[in-house]
Amino acid sequence: MATLQMNILSMKLGMQSNFTVILPSFRPGVDAGKDLSELYPRDVRFKTLWLLPSEYGDDIEELRYTSIQRYADETGIAVVMPAPLNRMYSNDPTNQKFIDYITEELWSLCHGTFALSYAREDNYIGGFSLGAYGAIKAAFRNPDKYSKVFMVGGVFEKGIKDGYFKDINARIAEQGLIPHLPLDDALPGDEEIPVPEGSNLPKVAVYFASEDELSDYARRAVENLRSAGFDVECKEYPGKDTWDFRDDALRAAVTEFIVK
Repeated sequence: MATLQMNILSMKLGMQSNFTVILPSFRPGVDAGKDLSELYPRDVRFKTLWLLPSEYGDDIEELRYTSIQRYADETGIAVVMPAPLNRMYSNDPTNQKFIDYITEELWSLCHGTFALSYAREDNYIGGFSLGAYGAIKAAFRNPDKYSKVFMVGGVFEKGIKDGYFKDINARIAEQGLIPHLPLDDALPGDEEIPVPEGSNLPKVAVYFASEDELSDYARRAVENLRSAGFDVECKEYPGKDTWDFRDDALRAAVTEFIVK
Protein backbone atom coordinates (compact mmCIF):
# COMPACT_ATOMS: atom_id res chain seq x y z
CA MET A 1 0.00 0.00 0.00
CA ALA A 2 1.02 3.60 -0.58
CA THR A 3 0.63 5.82 2.50
CA LEU A 4 0.59 9.60 2.21
CA GLN A 5 0.31 12.21 4.95
CA MET A 6 -1.23 15.39 3.56
CA ASN A 7 -1.67 18.93 4.84
CA ILE A 8 -4.13 21.50 3.54
CA LEU A 9 -5.34 24.96 4.41
CA SER A 10 -8.96 24.15 5.09
CA MET A 11 -11.70 26.60 4.13
CA LYS A 12 -14.14 24.87 6.49
CA LEU A 13 -11.77 25.09 9.47
CA GLY A 14 -9.90 28.29 8.66
CA MET A 15 -6.59 26.63 9.50
CA GLN A 16 -4.06 24.04 8.41
CA SER A 17 -5.13 20.43 8.94
CA ASN A 18 -3.54 17.03 8.35
CA PHE A 19 -5.08 13.90 6.88
CA THR A 20 -3.58 10.56 5.87
CA VAL A 21 -4.47 8.47 2.82
CA ILE A 22 -3.79 4.80 2.14
CA LEU A 23 -3.94 3.82 -1.54
CA PRO A 24 -3.76 0.36 -3.12
CA SER A 25 -0.43 -0.34 -4.82
CA PHE A 26 1.87 -3.24 -5.66
CA ARG A 27 1.47 -6.30 -3.41
CA PRO A 28 4.41 -8.72 -3.32
CA GLY A 29 3.39 -12.16 -4.51
CA VAL A 30 -0.18 -11.22 -5.39
CA ASP A 31 0.79 -8.76 -8.12
CA ALA A 32 4.07 -10.36 -9.22
CA GLY A 33 4.49 -10.27 -12.98
CA LYS A 34 1.78 -7.69 -13.64
CA ASP A 35 2.49 -4.81 -15.98
CA LEU A 36 2.39 -1.31 -14.48
CA SER A 37 -0.54 -0.38 -16.71
CA GLU A 38 -2.43 -3.33 -15.23
CA LEU A 39 -1.47 -2.41 -11.68
CA TYR A 40 -2.48 1.22 -12.09
CA PRO A 41 -5.20 1.37 -14.76
CA ARG A 42 -6.52 4.82 -15.64
CA ASP A 43 -10.18 3.83 -15.57
CA VAL A 44 -10.29 2.24 -12.08
CA ARG A 45 -11.53 4.15 -9.04
CA PHE A 46 -11.10 2.61 -5.61
CA LYS A 47 -13.66 1.79 -2.99
CA THR A 48 -12.94 4.01 0.00
CA LEU A 49 -13.22 3.84 3.78
CA TRP A 50 -13.32 7.16 5.63
CA LEU A 51 -11.96 6.26 9.08
CA LEU A 52 -12.39 8.64 12.02
CA PRO A 53 -10.19 8.46 15.14
CA SER A 54 -11.14 8.41 18.81
CA GLU A 55 -11.39 11.28 21.27
CA TYR A 56 -7.62 11.16 21.74
CA GLY A 57 -6.71 10.53 18.12
CA ASP A 58 -5.24 12.20 15.09
CA ASP A 59 -4.90 11.22 11.43
CA ILE A 60 -2.28 8.52 12.12
CA GLU A 61 -3.83 6.99 15.24
CA GLU A 62 -5.00 3.96 13.27
CA LEU A 63 -1.54 3.50 11.74
CA ARG A 64 0.00 3.45 15.23
CA TYR A 65 -2.40 1.08 16.94
CA THR A 66 -4.16 -1.05 14.33
CA SER A 67 -3.35 -3.08 11.24
CA ILE A 68 -5.48 -0.92 8.93
CA GLN A 69 -2.77 -0.94 6.25
CA ARG A 70 -2.84 -4.74 6.14
CA TYR A 71 -6.64 -4.88 6.07
CA ALA A 72 -6.73 -2.32 3.28
CA ASP A 73 -4.08 -4.27 1.40
CA GLU A 74 -6.04 -7.52 1.76
CA THR A 75 -9.26 -5.98 0.45
CA GLY A 76 -7.88 -3.47 -2.08
CA ILE A 77 -9.69 -0.46 -0.64
CA ALA A 78 -8.40 3.06 -0.14
CA VAL A 79 -8.60 4.66 3.32
CA VAL A 80 -8.86 8.36 4.23
CA MET A 81 -8.12 9.28 7.85
CA PRO A 82 -8.82 12.89 8.86
CA ALA A 83 -7.53 14.67 11.96
CA PRO A 84 -10.73 15.93 13.65
CA LEU A 85 -8.89 18.15 16.16
CA ASN A 86 -11.16 16.73 18.83
CA ARG A 87 -14.01 19.19 18.60
CA MET A 88 -16.81 16.66 19.01
CA TYR A 89 -17.25 16.49 15.22
CA SER A 90 -19.37 19.63 15.37
CA ASN A 91 -20.38 22.34 12.93
CA ASP A 92 -20.26 25.69 14.69
CA PRO A 93 -22.95 27.95 13.15
CA THR A 94 -20.58 30.91 13.34
CA ASN A 95 -17.19 29.21 13.21
CA GLN A 96 -15.43 25.96 12.23
CA LYS A 97 -17.36 23.21 10.41
CA PHE A 98 -15.81 19.88 11.35
CA ILE A 99 -18.44 17.58 9.85
CA ASP A 100 -18.54 19.64 6.64
CA TYR A 101 -14.73 19.50 6.54
CA ILE A 102 -14.92 15.71 6.37
CA THR A 103 -18.02 15.20 4.23
CA GLU A 104 -17.63 18.13 1.83
CA GLU A 105 -14.11 19.57 1.72
CA LEU A 106 -12.05 16.39 2.12
CA TRP A 107 -14.60 14.50 0.03
CA SER A 108 -14.11 16.93 -2.88
CA LEU A 109 -10.34 17.23 -2.48
CA CYS A 110 -9.66 13.49 -2.19
CA HIS A 111 -11.97 12.46 -5.02
CA GLY A 112 -10.48 15.16 -7.23
CA THR A 113 -6.88 14.27 -6.36
CA PHE A 114 -6.90 10.48 -6.04
CA ALA A 115 -8.57 7.67 -7.98
CA LEU A 116 -11.46 7.27 -5.53
CA SER A 117 -14.91 6.14 -6.58
CA TYR A 118 -17.72 8.67 -6.27
CA ALA A 119 -20.36 5.91 -6.18
CA ARG A 120 -22.34 5.70 -2.96
CA GLU A 121 -22.00 1.92 -2.88
CA ASP A 122 -18.19 2.29 -2.91
CA ASN A 123 -17.91 4.71 0.02
CA TYR A 124 -18.02 3.73 3.70
CA ILE A 125 -17.37 5.56 6.95
CA GLY A 126 -16.56 4.37 10.45
CA GLY A 127 -14.73 5.26 13.61
CA PHE A 128 -13.68 4.52 17.16
CA SER A 129 -15.49 5.84 20.26
CA LEU A 130 -16.05 9.57 19.64
CA GLY A 131 -15.06 8.87 16.04
CA ALA A 132 -17.93 6.37 15.89
CA TYR A 133 -20.30 9.16 16.87
CA GLY A 134 -18.74 11.35 14.19
CA ALA A 135 -19.04 8.59 11.58
CA ILE A 136 -22.73 7.91 12.10
CA LYS A 137 -23.41 11.63 12.28
CA ALA A 138 -21.60 12.18 8.97
CA ALA A 139 -23.32 9.22 7.31
CA PHE A 140 -26.81 10.16 8.45
CA ARG A 141 -26.36 13.77 7.37
CA ASN A 142 -25.09 12.57 3.98
CA PRO A 143 -26.90 9.29 3.20
CA ASP A 144 -26.34 9.89 -0.52
CA LYS A 145 -22.55 9.56 -0.05
CA TYR A 146 -22.05 6.53 2.24
CA SER A 147 -23.65 3.11 1.82
CA LYS A 148 -22.31 1.61 5.06
CA VAL A 149 -21.27 3.01 8.43
CA PHE A 150 -19.71 1.21 11.37
CA MET A 151 -19.23 2.22 14.97
CA VAL A 152 -16.66 0.78 17.36
CA GLY A 153 -18.37 2.00 20.50
CA GLY A 154 -20.41 5.12 19.88
CA VAL A 155 -23.91 6.41 20.48
CA PHE A 156 -27.28 6.98 18.83
CA GLU A 157 -29.87 8.54 21.10
CA LYS A 158 -31.31 11.86 22.19
CA GLY A 159 -29.73 13.99 24.89
CA ILE A 160 -26.14 13.36 23.81
CA LYS A 161 -24.88 16.63 25.26
CA ASP A 162 -25.99 15.81 28.80
CA GLY A 163 -25.32 12.07 28.50
CA TYR A 164 -22.65 10.76 26.15
CA PHE A 165 -20.66 14.02 25.90
CA LYS A 166 -20.61 14.34 29.68
CA ASP A 167 -19.46 10.75 30.18
CA ILE A 168 -16.83 10.76 27.45
CA ASN A 169 -15.41 14.04 28.79
CA ALA A 170 -15.27 12.43 32.23
CA ARG A 171 -13.28 9.54 30.76
CA ILE A 172 -10.89 11.99 29.12
CA ALA A 173 -10.42 13.80 32.44
CA GLU A 174 -9.80 10.49 34.26
CA GLN A 175 -6.91 9.88 31.86
CA GLY A 176 -5.29 13.12 33.05
CA LEU A 177 -6.23 15.06 29.91
CA ILE A 178 -8.25 18.25 29.46
CA PRO A 179 -11.67 17.60 27.85
CA HIS A 180 -11.56 18.84 24.28
CA LEU A 181 -14.86 20.69 24.20
CA PRO A 182 -16.36 22.09 27.41
CA LEU A 183 -19.96 21.03 27.72
CA ASP A 184 -21.10 24.65 27.87
CA ASP A 185 -19.65 25.07 24.36
CA ALA A 186 -21.42 22.04 22.87
CA LEU A 187 -23.59 23.46 20.16
CA PRO A 188 -27.37 23.39 20.66
CA GLY A 189 -28.90 20.85 18.33
CA ASP A 190 -25.68 20.04 16.50
CA GLU A 191 -24.80 17.22 18.84
CA GLU A 192 -27.94 15.29 17.92
CA ILE A 193 -27.81 12.79 15.06
CA PRO A 194 -30.57 13.14 12.45
CA VAL A 195 -32.38 10.13 11.01
CA PRO A 196 -32.17 10.17 7.18
CA GLU A 197 -35.43 10.36 5.28
CA GLY A 198 -36.32 7.92 2.53
CA SER A 199 -35.79 4.22 2.03
CA ASN A 200 -32.15 4.22 0.89
CA LEU A 201 -30.65 4.04 4.38
CA PRO A 202 -27.00 3.21 5.06
CA LYS A 203 -26.32 -0.24 6.50
CA VAL A 204 -24.91 -0.09 10.03
CA ALA A 205 -22.57 -2.27 12.09
CA VAL A 206 -21.88 -1.76 15.78
CA TYR A 207 -19.00 -3.34 17.71
CA PHE A 208 -18.39 -2.80 21.40
CA ALA A 209 -16.50 -4.20 24.37
CA SER A 210 -18.72 -5.64 27.11
CA GLU A 211 -16.70 -4.08 29.96
CA ASP A 212 -16.30 -0.63 28.43
CA GLU A 213 -17.76 1.95 30.82
CA LEU A 214 -19.63 3.44 27.84
CA SER A 215 -20.91 0.11 26.49
CA ASP A 216 -24.52 0.83 27.47
CA TYR A 217 -24.56 3.65 24.91
CA ALA A 218 -23.59 1.19 22.17
CA ARG A 219 -26.20 -1.34 23.33
CA ARG A 220 -28.90 1.32 23.25
CA ALA A 221 -27.63 2.53 19.88
CA VAL A 222 -28.32 -0.89 18.38
CA GLU A 223 -31.87 -0.91 19.76
CA ASN A 224 -32.54 2.68 18.68
CA LEU A 225 -31.18 2.13 15.18
CA ARG A 226 -33.25 -0.98 14.62
CA SER A 227 -36.34 0.81 15.93
CA ALA A 228 -35.65 3.58 13.40
CA GLY A 229 -35.67 1.03 10.57
CA PHE A 230 -31.96 0.44 10.01
CA ASP A 231 -30.37 -2.86 9.03
CA VAL A 232 -27.91 -3.31 11.91
CA GLU A 233 -25.20 -5.88 12.48
CA CYS A 234 -23.89 -6.09 16.03
CA LYS A 235 -21.03 -7.88 17.74
CA GLU A 236 -20.19 -7.69 21.44
CA TYR A 237 -16.62 -8.56 22.43
CA PRO A 238 -15.70 -9.72 25.94
CA GLY A 239 -13.41 -7.50 27.97
CA LYS A 240 -12.44 -3.85 28.04
CA ASP A 241 -12.10 -1.21 25.34
CA THR A 242 -8.46 -1.80 24.39
CA TRP A 243 -6.59 -1.41 21.11
CA ASP A 244 -6.54 -5.18 20.76
CA PHE A 245 -10.35 -5.12 20.81
CA ARG A 246 -10.50 -2.14 18.45
CA ASP A 247 -8.15 -3.83 16.00
CA ASP A 248 -10.25 -7.01 16.04
CA ALA A 249 -13.40 -4.96 15.49
CA LEU A 250 -11.77 -2.99 12.67
CA ARG A 251 -10.74 -6.17 10.91
CA ALA A 252 -14.30 -7.49 11.18
CA ALA A 253 -15.68 -4.18 9.91
CA VAL A 254 -13.38 -4.08 6.87
CA THR A 255 -13.28 -7.74 5.87
CA GLU A 256 -16.75 -8.94 6.91
CA PHE A 257 -19.02 -5.88 6.83
CA ILE A 258 -17.58 -3.56 4.17
CA VAL A 259 -16.05 -6.09 1.80
CA LYS A 260 -17.99 -9.36 1.69
